[in-house]
Amino acid sequence: MILQKPETAKSIITKEPFIRELKVFVSPFLQKEVTEFSVGMTVLPPGNSTSNHEHDAEVEAWLVIKGTGEAIIGGETAEVGPETVIYVLPNTMHQMVNTGNEEMKFFWVYSPPGSEKVVLDGTMT
Repeated sequence: MILQKPETAKSIITKEPFIRELKVFVSPFLQKEVTEFSVGMTVLPPGNSTSNHEHDAEVEAWLVIKGTGEAIIGGETAEVGPETVIYVLPNTMHQMVNTGNEEMKFFWVYSPPGSEKVVLDGTMT
C-alpha cells in the first residue's frame, strides 16, 4: 500500500507569473513500485493560473476539489468547480485559471508518468 498525505508530499511553490503550489503524491520517482501513472495536486491562489503548456507523451486528467475557475483546453474555455473532471490528450495546450475568491485545488494524474519530474527537481516554472 502507498499512502501519501498532503503534509508529506513533495512540494514546491513557483514564482511569478504563475504562482502556485505543486505537490507530488505518487510517482515512480518516489515509489519504485509505481509504473503506470503519477498523481499530484496544484493549489492555485485567487487570480492566478498555471502556465499554458502541453505534454508530448502524457495524457493528463484534472479533478477539481475546491474553488472555481476556467479550464482552457486546446483553445476552448469551460467553467470548472468542485467535482469537475477534465481529460487532456497529449500535444494539447492546456491551462487552469482561478477566477474565484478562494484558493483552487485540483488533483492531476499523468499517464504515463514523467512530467512530474520538474516538480520533484524544483525546476517547474
